[in-house]
Amino acid sequence: MIKVGHELSDAEIARRYSQLAGGLALPAYFYPAVAAFTAAVPAGRILDLGCGNGDLLLALASGNPAAPLVGAEVSADRARLAARRLGPRASLAQVDGGGRLPFADGSFDRVFLTEVLEHLKDPVALLREVRRLLAPGGRLVLTAPNSDAYPLWPALAWLSDRTGRPELLMHFVPFEHPIKTRQPIDTLIAHREIVALLAEAGLVPARVAGREALPFLFALPGFRGLAFRTPWLRPLLDRLVNRAGMLHACYRVFYEVRRDDDDG
Repeated sequence: MIKVGHELSDAEIARRYSQLAGGLALPAYFYPAVAAFTAAVPAGRILDLGCGNGDLLLALASGNPAAPLVGAEVSADRARLAARRLGPRASLAQVDGGGRLPFADGSFDRVFLTEVLEHLKDPVALLREVRRLLAPGGRLVLTAPNSDAYPLWPALAWLSDRTGRPELLMHFVPFEHPIKTRQPIDTLIAHREIVALLAEAGLVPARVAGREALPFLFALPGFRGLAFRTPWLRPLLDRLVNRAGMLHACYRVFYEVRRDDDDG
């Protein structure tokens, strides 16, 4: 793992995220895809940890019209923005960056943790909290970036250091890399490391799928234009790569996770 900003205080991290309140975005497909990845829970309770501006909660609201929705966020400004966007449809809470979450044991049927784990100082501590919060048969829906999808960057990093030209790396490193990230705290992490963190917290992947296969190709100017002209190309490539079992080639990985003592 390569880490950025882990030396910052929790208060400073929250302050910097508030400054970025409207400036962080994921691809348009992302939140609908996360909402579709797991089955609806009509009578269940749903928690989105690190809910940001409320984009995922909005996507979940349409598919789960009767389910109580709860969002938790470290940035007060982002939590307020989410509350304005969702109105009475969801309850929003500001939480600190560590420690026990203000929810009872077994109180959620679905917990969502999307693109959050790589921004934590102690991901295992939060995953253990998620394990505590899951009701029997409950599931964590986790998404995280996979640095293995950028296989060329270690060699290019060596070349960049030798030549003094960091721009050589820009298209071939993940967004979490120190020269590329805009986040106050970030971690370059691989799929196998995510699975190890889950196991340490007493959690087991029940289902896994990858998206954004071969991302370094589509970061290149010519391929970027091709992706815009042929919007069907990337979803097709994702399906083929998943069918071939080449999860390591996908930048975003979706996990449906259960407790290790829950076979339901």
